[in-house]
Amino acid sequence: MNISTNLKAIETIKGEILSEMAKLYKTLADYDEIGEYESVTNEIATIIAMDYILARRLGVTFSNIDNKISELLAIGEENGHELELEFSDMSELNKYLKSR
Repeated sequence: MNISTNLKAIETIKGEILSEMAKLYKTLADYDEIGEYESVTNEIATIIAMDYILARRLGVTFSNIDNKISELLAIGEENGHELELEFSDMSELNKYLKSR
């Protein structure tokens, strides 16, 4: 693969991630007033998808990302992360990922 083409793709992906992050923050700033659930869902999904694509461009497999996420969630569970203690977010996400 052409290195310059890959670098250009990486820069494009980084730009898209930053753009979607900015949109998400803007949407969340008015979230209580607007309740744009579809916008938030689309922005978060785009960010996650572009993160996976960025990882692939950097030579990291999708399964490696999934495994690392599960590993980090398990550490959060074991260490009593605030989101785990209050809401069980980490164990719920880890359970979901393992069921896929």
